[in-house]
Amino acid sequence: MRAVRTSRRAVLCRGAAWWAAGLSMRAAGAEAGPERQLRFSITLTNPTGETLQDQVLWLYAPLADGPGQKLLRVNCALPHELNPDPLGHAVLKLPLPPMAPWGTKVAALGFDVAMRRSPLPSSLDDPRPWLKPERYIEVDDARIREAAAALKRTTAMETAQAIYESVRARLQYAGYVADDLGALQALRQGRGDCTEYAFLAVALARANGIPARMVGGYVTEGSAAPRAEEYHNWAELHLDGAWRLLDAQKEHWLALAEQYVAFRLYRDEAVNPIGLAHRFRMDGRLRVRM
Repeated sequence: MRAVRTSRRAVLCRGAAWWAAGLSMRAAGAEAGPERQLRFSITLTNPTGETLQDQVLWLYAPLADGPGQKLLRVNCALPHELNPDPLGHAVLKLPLPPMAPWGTKVAALGFDVAMRRSPLPSSLDDPRPWLKPERYIEVDDARIREAAAALKRTTAMETAQAIYESVRARLQYAGYVADDLGALQALRQGRGDCTEYAFLAVALARANGIPARMVGGYVTEGSAAPRAEEYHNWAELHLDGAWRLLDAQKEHWLALAEQYVAFRLYRDEAVNPIGLAHRFRMDGRLRVRM
């Protein structure tokens, strides 16, 4: 690829505030906590010798109204749309301006999020989607069910805590692993990265009849500019009328929820234009680095 000169670089977004319609903080049932400002730098590169037009970047914004957070603003000077999907994601659509041959541009994108100190109560009218087997969450495998049965306690809360303690003790952190391996692989090998910790906790919870899901996002004590390698996965279990945090890899149980900014709920089906990608998808030939 031909070298790109600095003069070809341009910052697309410079922090112009954009208020997401209808996203006011609900006080009922949850205590308002601190605000977080998350800032991202997106590098877009045209790897071809022709001008690329009609390129669209789809990416996850923080959940608009998650159990521990409320999206307040999207900060970006580019025209953009924020759309919900059936799971409650906030999906950001960025139609990009034409990109010159071999060109590179940098997009600055920010989100302002109000965190809750305790999870927002939520009803679960149909728990079945969060109890079923999925790819990497092998609830119906005999080995998962045997391990789950050994953790069954008198109440769902006690069972959930036993799951947390078991996954924390059973798995050895392997550092970042590029490929998703799943709950069964984690159970068999006794190691994995944050994704396997989350998959195993979710599988054991579902096998015990506790609705559970894997969540992806960032863990931060304050405002930050997260790097791609800081993307993290954890589990949420629906207990006592709310989605509650279980992160055996970072050893957090029912606490520190205000540090967890959720972007994606794992589901093994395409529910929006991002498909099965973890963070973003490009419609077109531009290369993206976040």
